[in-house]
Amino acid sequence: MTIHRRRRLVAAVLALVTAGALTTACSSDSSSEETSEAATGTVEFWGWVPGLEDLVAKWNGKNNGIKVNFHRMTGDDGEKVEAAVDAGAGPDLVQLSTHDLPDYVIAGRVKPITKYVQDIKDNNTASSWASVTFGDEVYGVPQGIGPAGLMYRTDLLAKYKIAVPKTWDEYLAAARAIHKADPKVYLANLSPTEIGQWMQEVQQAEGSWYGTKGDAWTVGVNDAASKKVAARWQTLLDEKLVTTQKMWTPEYWASVNAGKIATISYAAWFPSQVVENAGKTSGKWKIAPLPTNAGSNNSGDSGGAAVVALKGSKNVSIAAKFASWLNDSDETQETLISVGGLFPSTKNGLASPALMKPQPFFGNQVINEVFADAAARTPATWKEGPNYGTAQTAVTDEFSKVVTGNQTFLQALDKAQAATIDDLKSRGLSVAQ
Repeated sequence: MTIHRRRRLVAAVLALVTAGALTTACSSDSSSEETSEAATGTVEFWGWVPGLEDLVAKWNGKNNGIKVNFHRMTGDDGEKVEAAVDAGAGPDLVQLSTHDLPDYVIAGRVKPITKYVQDIKDNNTASSWASVTFGDEVYGVPQGIGPAGLMYRTDLLAKYKIAVPKTWDEYLAAARAIHKADPKVYLANLSPTEIGQWMQEVQQAEGSWYGTKGDAWTVGVNDAASKKVAARWQTLLDEKLVTTQKMWTPEYWASVNAGKIATISYAAWFPSQVVENAGKTSGKWKIAPLPTNAGSNNSGDSGGAAVVALKGSKNVSIAAKFASWLNDSDETQETLISVGGLFPSTKNGLASPALMKPQPFFGNQVINEVFADAAARTPATWKEGPNYGTAQTAVTDEFSKVVTGNQTFLQALDKAQAATIDDLKSRGLSVAQ
């Protein structure tokens, strides 16, 4: 990207945060790049939502001339995608956190798909569509949102006579009680690398990593809301009331299956992961609202995702056609909800009977009633920024030092704050102190 074009894109992202809806135009090479695209071809798609293999097979079975090859993302595949794109390779489509999209736009890693997706705009919530829109261009198709809840083991709480915590104060008391009753059982696992669990609590406390002041960015990685969450996490860690395994590892799921972890606080898409990885615990779980802070009824959200077309795609039109069908078609909503565990950002998804079905794994509870309520109680205070990836890495790197006892969460936040500001300045962006 030229410096001039990069600055225009940066201005567009800044306008998104400031105004919520953009009027500043981003430059686009789409007219010259896509005029010769064919109506048929092959699309390489990387994603992580359960059930995508079945939906890709359904699409390929339609014999519409567009074949999709799917790769299930695991481990560090997200980093591999970024490196591949920067090297001029990578898949056509990838599932991406909307937190990362501003950074991808500024770095030129994604292509605009505006003219191919206008027919699905009205099927998406305004907030989810805004999360993929920069200037006059759309860079992805929304794929779910992440309102939070508290998954808990009914058998374990009953065994130790512990009530489901409604507030974070009650949560701390429950953590002490359960570990005192059985030193081998913990109320929760505190994963230093799972940023979504941290962010949902920061958003609940009305914090944000980014904001604007005049023409400059503000950075709030160590803002008052984050410090409030840090104090809670520090207490849990200092009193050895939580395990600190990295989430998604075999060791983590072994602890869940063994009944060593009594609760998991996470987003609406996570219950499907419990079903997939802890099948033997079926019938022992229910979901409650995320515990609240004193004097507040706020819930939290860990962010949504989108399917984006990467800059290496040779045929963006067919990639966008598949992405639109995958996320907005009536025939995909049930699978995305029931198998994928997505909480939909689409209007037909929110209206789908599949969203409010009783879930046998969770004792026939209609779990999405909890998440729908959480979505309605999540404050609109979080703002996306251009170097979320850098901020996330800084936070998780420093948190990993906290769980080994080398520093506190507050020290970690201060270091991550400084690293985020330094990175923004290195990109030529103004930062208000």
